[in-house]
Amino acid sequence: MRLKDCVYVLTTVVIILIWYFSINWSKLQELAKQSYKVSDFVTDCENPGLFQSHFGCCPHKHCPVNHFPFHLHSGVADVVAAKICLNNTVIMGGIRSNAGQGLNIVVANGETGQVLRNTNFNLESKDPKELLAYLKTLKPGNIVLVASYIDPTPNLTDEIRDIFSALGSTMVKSLKPRDSWVFAGTYGIKRASPFEKLIQNDMRNNAYEDWPEMGEVIGCFPRISENE
Repeated sequence: MRLKDCVYVLTTVVIILIWYFSINWSKLQELAKQSYKVSDFVTDCENPGLFQSHFGCCPHKHCPVNHFPFHLHSGVADVVAAKICLNNTVIMGGIRSNAGQGLNIVVANGETGQVLRNTNFNLESKDPKELLAYLKTLKPGNIVLVASYIDPTPNLTDEIRDIFSALGSTMVKSLKPRDSWVFAGTYGIKRASPFEKLIQNDMRNNAYEDWPEMGEVIGCFPRISENE
């Protein structure tokens, strides 16, 4: 085969590959956006007499007195970031655009529902000791809300997993690369939290080729009194 013919064949192959990957990436983005829109419709988040409303928050959620409404969703592939809402207010992700790769964590006062801090931990680029130190500052009565994005597992040590287990997680020790994980627990809990979902990364069943579907939990977290 002449050089000219080889160049022509190679150029054609490259064009076909670029076209193939651009088509698939566009499909992935569209699927992710559609999934995001389902859980991100506009709501006034009204909850008369208990919580303040906040525009553009979560699926509308009413809770009994002495409960805090919350909404967690993991990231969608590597396209849409995770989101955490508490008291029908966006704390991370969504309109705030402050969620990132790895683990997004919100800590709140279990008695008042007041958000104490919110932080993103990208364990691929950060020292896991930072997350470990953060978790060790938790106090009795703290509510902990977690949502993953892209990959929550790099440098996720056994000691860190043990702390999440102590908070009520039954799935964190099964967490693997690119899994979707959301969790709500509390410091000092002596039983498994009912607020947890793990969607495992499985190429045979993934919703977005290399990525599983979004994990989502919506619920009412019981108020924690000082006497508990």
